[in-house]
Amino acid sequence: MALIQQNHMKILKTPAISLFIITALFFSCKENKKDKIESVFAGETSKKWYAYSIDSTHCSQGFYPNRVKEFFKDGRQIQYINNFTTKNLDRIPKDDMYNPEKWFVINDSVVSISSVRNPKSGYYHKFTRKILYYSSDTIILQDGKKGNYQGILLLTRYKEKDK
Repeated sequence: MALIQQNHMKILKTPAISLFIITALFFSCKENKKDKIESVFAGETSKKWYAYSIDSTHCSQGFYPNRVKEFFKDGRQIQYINNFTTKNLDRIPKDDMYNPEKWFVINDSVVSISSVRNPKSGYYHKFTRKILYYSSDTIILQDGKKGNYQGILLLTRYKEKDK
């Protein structure tokens, strides 16, 4: 009888250990995906991206990237206007004083990269975007609002011009 109980205890311990290992691997992989997304957006310190809005209001403006977004590893974000005539980036001055925008990864498929300040409450309303695709030089995001399937933001790596 004692031999049968010992064998049953071994059998019961094996699934518990396996379940623990599988759970630990699952959560470590999930965290690694979040780190990978942060690395794609910001690299070691920061990365600049051309921003193309693809929706009904921007279709008539052509496909010129008038905005460049720079994402920093610490969550800061700077936006630039890509000046068509001078080909220079002009920093949008409102970011530091009036809109301390932070970007962050919510989970392995959703990011928050924009916010709008409510002048009455002073609260910044965060907007989420679903990650449809990402690689080292392209990120495709969809507006997080339900039912808004045309709010696509395409980010492509900004190429520094030779000086």
